[in-house]
Amino acid sequence: MKGKRIIMRVFVCFGFLLAATSAQAQTYTTVVNSNTKTVTTTGPTATATTVMTSKSGNTATYTTTVTKNGGSGYQPMGNGGYSPMGR
Repeated sequence: MKGKRIIMRVFVCFGFLLAATSAQAQTYTTVVNSNTKTVTTTGPTATATTVMTSKSGNTATYTTTVTKNGGSGYQPMGNGGYSPMGR
């Protein structure tokens, strides 16, 4: 039982890390479902879902799927793209 708690804590930390490293100040929501063993983090432009796909003894396999939501997207150079000075 203790091992399951540690795994879920790792997933929660992953969700917070994803939110903390975003380039813009945006809202992210992380949902942990211990019954289905999934962690879902939803942001303005994408949703990341991690699912435990198999377990054998002390080894577990997880799959993370990232789905783009559309959103405005991050454009570090602005809407016009890169424009060198003088052009």
